[in-house]
Amino acid sequence: MACGRRSAGSKRQVILFILCFCVCQSGAETLRYSLAEEMERDSLIANIAKDLGVSPSQLAARNARIVSEGNEQLFRLNQNTGVLTAKKSLDREEICPQSDTCT
Repeated sequence: MACGRRSAGSKRQVILFILCFCVCQSGAETLRYSLAEEMERDSLIANIAKDLGVSPSQLAARNARIVSEGNEQLFRLNQNTGVLTAKKSLDREEICPQSDTCT
C-alpha cells in the first residue's frame, strides 16, 4: 500500500516537472539578426513584434527588453511599435577589437 502511494507521488512529481519545463520554454524566445558593419545611428534592424508574431501592445505587457552582455546598450527597442534600432553607428572593430567575427 505504501509503495502505491509513493509511486503515485513520484508520477505526480515527474508530470509537474515536465509541465513546468514546457511552460518555462514556451515563454522565452531568442531572435538573432545579422547586421551590416558601420550601420548608421537609428537604423532599422527589425520589427520584433512582427517576427515574434505578437502585437506591439503584447511586447509592453510582457516587458520585452534587449539584453546586452557588455556595459553599453547598442540597440533600442520601441515597445509601442516593436521596432528595433541601432542606438549609434556600429563599428565592428570597436565592439569586437580582436575577433574576425562579432557576436
